[in-house]
Amino acid sequence: MSSSGTASPTTPCHDTGEALLAAYGFRATNGPGQHEALGRYLRAVFDKPPAEKAARDFDRLRRARNQDRYEAKPVGAAATGKAEQVARTLFDAALTRGLST
Repeated sequence: MSSSGTASPTTPCHDTGEALLAAYGFRATNGPGQHEALGRYLRAVFDKPPAEKAARDFDRLRRARNQDRYEAKPVGAAATGKAEQVARTLFDAALTRGLST
């Protein structure tokens, strides 16, 4: 949840990364650095377009989320739309790698 009480636009991206980790028998730890570590994982796994760009975009969205959550800077409609696009690309790439729905 963001500081405004709504779900973060990065949630679907994060959930896709968590599901991919779980498919390989791993999970991210809780606490500081969790989202950053997940971003590094996504960049390592998805090294070909279009998922490679989506993994980089996740990191940019993650930083915007941090500004929303910790610096009280709102996330606009454009960032929300971008997060949806990134989540779809990551999800499709995860399905290609064998993640089942």
